[in-house]
Amino acid sequence: MIELQLRKMLGAKVYDSEGAHIGRLEEIEAERGDESCAIVSYLVEHRGPLDRISTWALTNSMQKKLSRRSSAEPYRIGWDQMDLSDPHKPKTLVPKELLTRIKRA
Repeated sequence: MIELQLRKMLGAKVYDSEGAHIGRLEEIEAERGDESCAIVSYLVEHRGPLDRISTWALTNSMQKKLSRRSSAEPYRIGWDQMDLSDPHKPKTLVPKELLTRIKRA
């Protein structure tokens, strides 16, 4: 079992297996167990900070009017698709074309 300080990883630039920058690590999804948590997936996106600012600054009706391209949707990267051997420089084990994007409400 590997122990990492996840708070230090949030915001880190993430690259795919071919060296292309795919965004920043914005969220880590985990399942809570009795004595530990298991990482399920990582959410990586380009617009994370912009989305947080717009959520704070804009009303819901204004946010809905702003369109989002599908290329701006975050990647959900499975725990088994991420290489954290260097926690300061996380990278995926597959090219970005094989990663799954998710829709956010």
